[in-house]
Amino acid sequence: MKDISLNQSSTLEQRFIAARLASLVVLALSVTTLTLINANSLLFPGSSVTTYLVVTAIVSSLAVCILPIRNALQARYAWIASGFALLLLIYSKTLEPPMGDSAMLTSLWAQLFFLSRPIALGLAIAACVGYLIHAFARDPRLESHSHLLSLLAGTAFLGGEIAGSYWAFIGWGRSWSWSGHFFFSALTYLLFILVFHLPKAWFANGKALALGKAAVLGFICVLMLGYRLS
Repeated sequence: MKDISLNQSSTLEQRFIAARLASLVVLALSVTTLTLINANSLLFPGSSVTTYLVVTAIVSSLAVCILPIRNALQARYAWIASGFALLLLIYSKTLEPPMGDSAMLTSLWAQLFFLSRPIALGLAIAACVGYLIHAFARDPRLESHSHLLSLLAGTAFLGGEIAGSYWAFIGWGRSWSWSGHFFFSALTYLLFILVFHLPKAWFANGKALALGKAAVLGFICVLMLGYRLS
């Protein structure tokens, strides 16, 4: 019995190591891809779709790496989130690489604005996967991790709005107007806030609440990806 227990422990440890290595490999591939993109462009192409997808992949895999994997459930989370990041990275290779940007995008505020979007998206993807897994197999630590990622995603998106508003002010003389782009941004930020304000009375139990948060985050991810890729 002792030998069986030791073998099971060894197998679980190997799974944990494999899950960690998978997330680190995806992270390394994404960082390498981003470095090559920047090397082939006169200006860091923060506004390009390719950069958008690669940065999203970096943030998603990094969000997994900062969670110490201690059980099989968290290992499954690492595999799924890293898998999403790898799919985004692969899809980015099918797009035309960015060749350059206009002079308006040399501003630091412009770069912060464009990079805030994939950062928020990457965090939202990792949080959505975490809430989904937590819903079907309760793991308080994974729930706490997903809650933190959701908070960081909303903060990154809001930070991008502030940077973008200042960039618009110094570039065009006004910081806000109710165009389709600004309306979409406001809607997305309200959805990020909604994750933290879903009434518990609407849900029968903790599982349903976690699924509700995952649904909102999933909708945000689809919305942001669809808007950027369309």
